[in-house]
Amino acid sequence: MAHDVDVAEQFEKHLNSPKQTWLLGAGVSFLANIPLMYPLTTRVLDLARNDLFGDDAEAIRVLDFITSDCGESSHIEHHLTHLGDLISVAERSRTGGIEIGGERIGKEKLIEVHQGLVQKIAVTVRWGFRAARQNAAGEVIEEARIGTDGSSIVDISGHRKFVEAIFGANRAGLDFVRTPVEFFTTNYDTLIEDALAFAGIEFQDGFVGGGVGFWNMRNYAANSTTRAIVSKLHGSIDWYRSHTGNANLLRVRYGDTYPGEGGSVMIYPQATKYLNTQRDPFAEIFQRFRQRLAQGSDHVLLVCGYSFGDDHINAEIEIAMSSGKNQLTIVAFVDEPNDELPLTLRTWLLEPWGQRIFIASPKGIYQGSNGPFFPITDGKRDWWTFDGAANLFAAGLPKDVQEAMA
Repeated sequence: MAHDVDVAEQFEKHLNSPKQTWLLGAGVSFLANIPLMYPLTTRVLDLARNDLFGDDAEAIRVLDFITSDCGESSHIEHHLTHLGDLISVAERSRTGGIEIGGERIGKEKLIEVHQGLVQKIAVTVRWGFRAARQNAAGEVIEEARIGTDGSSIVDISGHRKFVEAIFGANRAGLDFVRTPVEFFTTNYDTLIEDALAFAGIEFQDGFVGGGVGFWNMRNYAANSTTRAIVSKLHGSIDWYRSHTGNANLLRVRYGDTYPGEGGSVMIYPQATKYLNTQRDPFAEIFQRFRQRLAQGSDHVLLVCGYSFGDDHINAEIEIAMSSGKNQLTIVAFVDEPNDELPLTLRTWLLEPWGQRIFIASPKGIYQGSNGPFFPITDGKRDWWTFDGAANLFAAGLPKDVQEAMA
């Protein structure tokens, strides 16, 4: 049997694995009009400077310091982590603050800026934002689109199509043999949970309750009717924790008069004590990710919309793949924007376990260091996109690949 046909058959087999774990990144929500990380950063900093802190010189000084100290390649999560570190330093300081530009900035101001940035992230993600498009000459060819309360531009259709493909009628037979599909996402939006609900797919996400729910680890385990489990690795726009009183992590509805002011949206776990990580679910969520990746043979990690830019997540994947007792397979749907795969993937393909990595890119299918197989001469494959991955699960491999396998 030709090598390319053998790779295609293995690739198809992994798409039909009874034990599937998905890692979804920001790219899957781009067509839903939720910005990628760098446009999100630009938008949030713009709102912070011109709207939230326009008349607050101290806050602007903090923002200027954070953005310059983190460097040009940093994004909003780096800024939040850096700010969280400064808050931790201020807590240990005898003065209760830090020095920026020769002037003391108190811990309370640092916390205010941190909370303000998180709130602007939540607003941007909740209602949607599409940055303006420019041509090579720098001329605006498409104006920015800004969603607002009452006029959201967020589009859930892509997520609904994806969920219907994963759990659709043509894959119903898998329900008798497969474990619940687990979705781990770095996204703050609620589109995957909402799409599962629209499709009538019973899932667990660690919360108990209805419109307002509370975090409880016992509700994180599958029961006999659970078909999916959702884990938000970097938090969510509908997570809320009060700064005083009840310390429970809540999932809330936006716009309600309760639980009221004096709380915070829970986004991104900084590596400091500022967010009091012993109370947060992030340690439990990453532990679940670690344990899930370690679950033996015939287990596939499918990756879509993720650029392999999170060292913490990459480390967990690498540890699982390197384990001699683990036969985890990776199927990655990724672009090659600079005519090459992401650096992390290129490095992994050279590892002894690299042959257990399959990649669907615009150029074709890779297995380990071999490929791409099944390139097309009149364009590029679209199966690496979120929509393209949904089409693969709904309709199977493209006609030309199926014909080669016949």
